[in-house]
Amino acid sequence: MPKFPTTPASLSIDLSLYIFFSNVEAVAIDKMRFKFIVLVLPLLGASLARGQQAPAPELKSGDHVAIIGSTMADRFQHSGWLETYLYTKYPDLDLAFRDLAVPADEVVTRVRPENFGTPDEWLTKVQADVIFAFFGFNESFQGKAGLPKFKTDLDAFLKTTMTKNYSGKGSPRIVLFSPIANERTQDPNFPDPKANNVNIRLYAEAMAEVARDNGVPFVDLFGPSQQMFAAAAKRGQSLTINGLHLSEEGDKLLAQAIMKSFPGGQSLSLKAEVNALNEEKLRDAVIDKDAQWEARYRTIDGNNVYGGRSALSYAPGHNMVSDRNAAAPYISNFKVMQEEMAQRDVLTANRDKRIWAVAQGGDMKVDDSNLPPVTPVPTDTPGPNADGSDVYLDAEQAIGKMTVHSHMKVNLFASEEQFPELVSPVQMAWDTKGRLWVAAWKNYPERTPTSKVGDSLLILEDTKGTGKADKITHFLDDLNGPTGFNFYKNGVLLMEAPDLWFVPEVNGHGGPIERVLMGMDSADSHHTANALSLDPGGAIYLSDGVFHRSHLETALGPVRNNDAAIYRFEPRTGKFETYISYDFANPHGRVFDYWGNDLVTDATGNNSYFGPAFSGHIDYPVKHAGMNQFWDRPSRPCAGTGMISSRHFPPELQGEFLNCNVIGFQGIYLVKMSEDGSGQKGEIQESLVSSTDPNFRPVAVSIGPDG
Repeated sequence: MPKFPTTPASLSIDLSLYIFFSNVEAVAIDKMRFKFIVLVLPLLGASLARGQQAPAPELKSGDHVAIIGSTMADRFQHSGWLETYLYTKYPDLDLAFRDLAVPADEVVTRVRPENFGTPDEWLTKVQADVIFAFFGFNESFQGKAGLPKFKTDLDAFLKTTMTKNYSGKGSPRIVLFSPIANERTQDPNFPDPKANNVNIRLYAEAMAEVARDNGVPFVDLFGPSQQMFAAAAKRGQSLTINGLHLSEEGDKLLAQAIMKSFPGGQSLSLKAEVNALNEEKLRDAVIDKDAQWEARYRTIDGNNVYGGRSALSYAPGHNMVSDRNAAAPYISNFKVMQEEMAQRDVLTANRDKRIWAVAQGGDMKVDDSNLPPVTPVPTDTPGPNADGSDVYLDAEQAIGKMTVHSHMKVNLFASEEQFPELVSPVQMAWDTKGRLWVAAWKNYPERTPTSKVGDSLLILEDTKGTGKADKITHFLDDLNGPTGFNFYKNGVLLMEAPDLWFVPEVNGHGGPIERVLMGMDSADSHHTANALSLDPGGAIYLSDGVFHRSHLETALGPVRNNDAAIYRFEPRTGKFETYISYDFANPHGRVFDYWGNDLVTDATGNNSYFGPAFSGHIDYPVKHAGMNQFWDRPSRPCAGTGMISSRHFPPELQGEFLNCNVIGFQGIYLVKMSEDGSGQKGEIQESLVSSTDPNFRPVAVSIGPDG
């Protein structure tokens, strides 16, 4: 089996040499570059004579480049460095890059939601002339025993793919990239990478061998990444966020290493106007294009776009039908959403043009006036007003429609009248400064391609001590479906599928985001990971709903789950695991009691369970069998749960379970909890609050600092 040469730290070697010599044993080399070349060229010549030389990657004018693989490749689109350097090197080729990578992907295992489309269908969709394939990391957890199968699978993938014609111009050209090494970060909480790196090296060597046998360019990233990490460690720095996934600076350095594999090494264009370009201007244009493409390829609420609910069709005054091709006046989800996807394709292509202009030393304003139309959809249930709108009560009128617990009262803290951006809130939480944070989902179920105002994470404050909010701060705007958050360090962990972000607070507002988890699916946006909660030990729990295919990478191997589950994530150590694998529909309700007992509520049926009874490990894809509920809920569905844990409430109410209902019963149930053998049981009490106002839909409940 070929071995990668050991490279002295003082010697600068083009990555292209790794491509040419990945099939030869390490040789004794002089530290002087010219002597190294003298020694190695005969070996290269021998390799050429045997037909074993791996060719260098090449790009041609007008190439469409598809990037496939796992998390490392997925993250490229958010930093933009690799594309930026390639556009700088090849400014006149008018290249088009489309990132099709998905976390935890393997050569064979690439799981997608229902009707998402196969990898081949997407390569055809983007008319791939060139495929950058980044595999090997997730497979490496099979160790030495898994090498024969991996090599067979990779060989079959290369041979099969090279028979395809995705672009209509002939077979695609494939460039195979090895996984990077795992890093021993400066943070001792993250695991030691030694064992992983032994296996990653084996799989990188296997990839080099298979690539050589198929005449496919191969780029070793394992060796260069180790050199990067070693140099950073001497500076007291880390280049990954968790030992596995590169930071933005790590992405930049790796992109520079990749550039050495292209003809001419890392040298950039000789055009003076290109060399004088503002690098950030080009990268900003790349990131803008990639954001539009991600909104297309990884569109949230895909179940309505291409999945089961896409067949639902509507017409004013008629019952809904499940028929994608229903005749007028019915309009299907599929028809409208595919028109929106066509708009996203054009939005992406329009930004390609700006990149080309900037790469060649100029610039242009993006013109989106060429978007195809989207069929307007009237509501199928118009309201009583003349224009078909509904009647909404103001806040004080709404309070008048409420029936409140006999020992309690309701006060208004904040309303949409005072703060118009406080619309469609989905989660709230109080911080240690007495501020109320609210995730406002204005664009539910997702933003349209032409929306100008995104969703927000807001902070409401009572600065005057009146019991009412008088100040609002936009912590973070321009979001798309912020389904949950929780406080962490000096900021928040925020769920915006397919990623979990860490966002620090900087001068009262959100600072630079860091994607700490990637791969959380959003095939149904109101099933997206939500109800973020802390356990007594400080781990974060995320509740994921049905239709989803959430697959993530960890230092212990990929974590995979189909449909609903609850996950446990330790931000400090990077540990991520499936905590409860069960046939939930949508486990929106999530709370721990005073003793750390875990109560889980499945929203759709309002089925509430005692978590410890079915949170034991079970191997994917198996799920735990049916569980009994701990109380006989009178109504459904439940949008969120809570628990009374404030001394402002009387002793007899301490530890009572709060269950928000939004359809059959519009109010908040109060449930008395007690032990029942090895589990718990609940008994319904006088409701906390209910209302006759049809627009009263309690979706979250949180105990404030004043009780």
